[in-house]
Amino acid sequence: MAVIDYETFGDDYLKVAERVADRSEMIWFRAKNLDAADIYRKAEKMRALLPDAFLILSERPDIAVAAGFDGVQLNERTLSPETVEEIFPELVTGYSAHSLEEIERTQADFFTLSPIFMTDKPYEVKPLGPVDVTDTEKKVYALGGVTVSSLPMLNDMGYYGYAGIGIIKGMI
Repeated sequence: MAVIDYETFGDDYLKVAERVADRSEMIWFRAKNLDAADIYRKAEKMRALLPDAFLILSERPDIAVAAGFDGVQLNERTLSPETVEEIFPELVTGYSAHSLEEIERTQADFFTLSPIFMTDKPYEVKPLGPVDVTDTEKKVYALGGVTVSSLPMLNDMGYYGYAGIGIIKGMI
């Protein structure tokens, strides 16, 4: 899963999305700290550029539907996946979790578990390390500090896939 974070890539977000589209199962457009109209305009441009890509939008199921996205990435501060599935049944739901317990008690179509490794944030980060998720039947993507060089540490740990910004930087 490619995470196209607008704060990281800025106005190059479409170029980056286009470069990773053929190498990613899905693209998560993380557009936080923007007003709703700006998120919608940027999401609409991404959908127009990548009509066949599986696109996920952060936190805003209403904008995801309006822009023609396939899903929404939720967290503890957003609507619950159950609520989104009830109101927007056409959307796939992802959930940003920070522990295996959170994954087990939450119903969503897929999960990101983070932070696995150290990552630059404007707040203190406590990496989980390469958590073994083989005991869950849920689709879990490793997120947070994941780079091409760290992938071997995550092999055979039960992850459905890998997600991140750092891994994209290694691809482009």
